[in-house]
Amino acid sequence: MEQGLVELAGGRGSRVRYGTWELFFHEDLVSPDQRHIRDAKALTPLALIRLDRTGFLNLIHQHPTLLVDLIALQHRRLRQQRADARHVY
Repeated sequence: MEQGLVELAGGRGSRVRYGTWELFFHEDLVSPDQRHIRDAKALTPLALIRLDRTGFLNLIHQHPTLLVDLIALQHRRLRQQRADARHVY
């Protein structure tokens, strides 16, 4: 996302929010067998960048440090999810 805040909501009340310069993928919305698994709701006006696989790979090839930033972002998100899970009863 170039700008904005979107929330993906799935079963059992699971919710994940994505903000500016975070990524979410088609697979976050649809299961491998092409069933709808989450809804996406814009919480603010959005500006999105759509890339297919080839476009994404080309972007990484042209800007290799972007991959390091994406991995760091994913690491922070996973660490936060793990911390949040400790408080679920």
